Amino acid sequence: MFTCDICKVQHRNCSLLCRHLKFQHGLYPGRSLRMRCGEAGCSFVFRTYFGYQRHLSRAHKDGGDSDSVSDVEFVPATNVGVSVSQQVNVDPPATVTTHIPIDKTKILDMCSSVIAQLQSSGVPESTVQGLVGSMEELVDDIHAHAKETVVECLSSEASGDTLKKVQDCFGQLDNPFSSLNTESKRKKHLEEKWKIVEPVEYILGLRFDTRRDRTTGTYRQVPVNDKFMYVPIMGSLSSMFRNRELSNSFQKTKPHQEGFYRDVNDGSYFRNHILFSQQENALQIQLYYDDFETANPLGSKKGIHKLGCIYFILRNLSPKLNSVLMNIHLVALFHSEDLKKYGFDPILKPLLNDLKILEADGMQVPFQPTPLKGSVFQVTGDNLAIHGLFGFVESFSAKYCCRFC
Repeated sequence: MFTCDICKVQHRNCSLLCRHLKFQHGLYPGRSLRMRCGEAGCSFVFRTYFGYQRHLSRAHKDGGDSDSVSDVEFVPATNVGVSVSQQVNVDPPATVTTHIPIDKTKILDMCSSVIAQLQSSGVPESTVQGLVGSMEELVDDIHAHAKETVVECLSSEASGDTLKKVQDCFGQLDNPFSSLNTESKRKKHLEEKWKIVEPVEYILGLRFDTRRDRTTGTYRQVPVNDKFMYVPIMGSLSSMFRNRELSNSFQKTKPHQEGFYRDVNDGSYFRNHILFSQQENALQIQLYYDDFETANPLGSKKGIHKLGCIYFILRNLSPKLNSVLMNIHLVALFHSEDLKKYGFDPILKPLLNDLKILEADGMQVPFQPTPLKGSVFQVTGDNLAIHGLFGFVESFSAKYCCRFC
């Protein structure tokens, strides 16, 4: 018997346990998947179902029967004071047995999780659309083939009522990919499931570009908006705190010993800060700014498609969590050429407005009743980025040296 670490329900085989974790607890495959072994004295944590099943079959192979045993789960009656070992050895009539019901919503969530992983890897939307269409056809074919096979096997032995029940059962099965077969359906479902924080477009100004008219073949001047994208930092923070692991890590207090400097929180600036010294769990936002070249940095087009990025991390989290790419969040994305033309003021204005609200009013979090305040604690970047951000000279020479020289 294999035990679920979350609800302590016992299962006959590995396959049934994994199915229980997916459908009952919503543990879908992905980067955030964490499964702890529920066997006594075992503390292994796994990130994939393949590794979890391999561990159970090797380390706890005596804990359950082979996979040929019928898919039936045993629910221990822990509420009446009977131990798990006593419950396993009782006669079958005294044991509560039930088949795991299939939750259509959780199956849909599993399919959407796979699509979300595909989209996050940078695959074009046309490729995602083609894959979803192919999967929809494949599921329909499997569904039709399974229905025909079952009906054909039962037609010679089962009664008409039984056949009708089987056909009705297959008729109630929905294709999960049918609810995700368009971009608008996927966007709506993912927004309802994960509360996606959409970027906001801001217009900096107007410029004139030379464009070729396809009808006449002549070139003419057309007005084009200079714009940048801002991801609301309040929305990103709210999305972070919906994650249980991040919330638990955030609430852990960092050890401090007088005279030892392990972190920037041990310094005098932090201890004397007007906000961080008064509110223990105040949000410590660390900003990072850098430019990157989207085209060939050595070719003739260098600099034209260069983008500037501002990211942030939450210094309240442990360094282990902050080193993970999914916990480094985008704040603003803009063209480097627009930065030279308009400066940082209009680009940072939406961020500063949100930071003012965060400092004055705070934000609601699920683990405490009072609003949680926060502010920028640290600004980082390479030498050129920091000089540009704070208005220093960006052309380093003998007469104009950098802040280190």
